[in-house]
Amino acid sequence: MKWFATNTIKKIKTFRLEWRPMVDTLLIMMAATALSFVLHEFFIQNNNVSMIYALAVVVVSCVTPGYFYGFIASLISVIGVNYFFTLPYWAFNFSMTGYPITFFIMLITSVITSTLVTGYRERERVEMEAEKEKLRSNLLRAISHDLRTPLTSISGSSSLLISDWKVIDEQTRMALLKDIRDNSDWLVRMVENLLSVTRISDGGGGIQKVPDMAEDIVAHAVSQVRRRFPEQKLNVIASAEPFEVPMDSTLIEQVIINLIENAIYHSGSNEPITVQVAEKDGKAVFTVRDHGKGVDVGRMMWIMDGYVETDRPGDKGRGMGIGLSLCSSIVKAHGGTMTVENALDGGAVFSFALPMEQEKEINE
Repeated sequence: MKWFATNTIKKIKTFRLEWRPMVDTLLIMMAATALSFVLHEFFIQNNNVSMIYALAVVVVSCVTPGYFYGFIASLISVIGVNYFFTLPYWAFNFSMTGYPITFFIMLITSVITSTLVTGYRERERVEMEAEKEKLRSNLLRAISHDLRTPLTSISGSSSLLISDWKVIDEQTRMALLKDIRDNSDWLVRMVENLLSVTRISDGGGGIQKVPDMAEDIVAHAVSQVRRRFPEQKLNVIASAEPFEVPMDSTLIEQVIINLIENAIYHSGSNEPITVQVAEKDGKAVFTVRDHGKGVDVGRMMWIMDGYVETDRPGDKGRGMGIGLSLCSSIVKAHGGTMTVENALDGGAVFSFALPMEQEKEINE
C-alpha cells in the first residue's frame, strides 16, 4: 500500500498531458459508444452497455501511461451510460441509485489495470537495462583483451625500429612495418565497431531499416575484405532470385565483414571461405563458413556474448569477443537471430537470419 501511494504521488508530480494518449482515449471511448448503440438497439439491455464501457476502460488503461486517462475513460463511461442508455434517454438523471458505485467500480478497475500494466512495463524496462549493462560489461571485458596485444605489438615494433634501425636488415624492417600496419588496421576496425555499438546501445534507437538488396550488401562486404586480404580466397553463393531485406545496410555489412575476418584470423586454415545468402522460410539467411578447426563445443554457449577467456592458448592475438558480440547485438536489434555450429566435414559455420518484412513500429 505504501509503495502504491508513493508511486501514485510520483506520477502526479511528473504528469503532463500528452495529445497522443488523449486522442487514443477519445477514439476508444467513441468506438465503445458506437458499439453500445448497436447492442442497445438489438438487446435493449443496459448490462451489455456497461460491460462494453468497462472493457473500454480496461483497454484505455492498458494503452495509455499513468492513471489520468483511465480516470477520464471512467468518467466518460458513467456519463455515456447515463445520457445515452438510461431512461429518460438523451438526458442526465443522477438521482438514480447506483451511479456513484458504478463510477467507483470503473475507477478502481482503471487504477488496478494501470498499476498492473505500469508494473509490467517497469519490469521490461529493468530487464532491458540489465541486458544493456550486460552488453556494456562484456564489451569492456572484450575490449581490454582485444586491444592489449595489438597495442603492445605496435609499441614494441616501433621502439625496435627507432633504436636499432641501422643494425636491422631490410627483411626484418619490412616484417616489423607490416606488423605495425596490420595491427593498426585491426585497431581501426575496432574503433568502427565501437562506433557501431554507440548506435545500438540505446535499445536499437540508431537502427534505420531501409529495404536493400541482400546480394549487393554481401558483394560490397566481400570486396572490402578482398581489398584488405588480397591473398584470401572467398567464394560467394547468392540466391537465384535477388531479393530485398529491410535493414541498416551499413551495420549488416559490418556484421558480414566481422564474420569473414573472424574466420580469417581464427580458423587456422588457408582454404576458401564461403559466404552465402539465401531466402528461407520468410527470412534472409546469411552464412559465413570456413574449413578450419571449428569452434570448441564448450565455447559455443558464450562465444557471442562478448565473454573472453584471456588465458586460453591461441587467443593471445586478436580476440573474437567484441566482434562477435557486436554482430549478435546488431542482428538482435534488427529482430533477427544468430547461430554458430561446426560443420560435419570440419570448419565453423556462422549464420544469422533477418526478417524479410518490415516490422510495424509499436507506440512507445
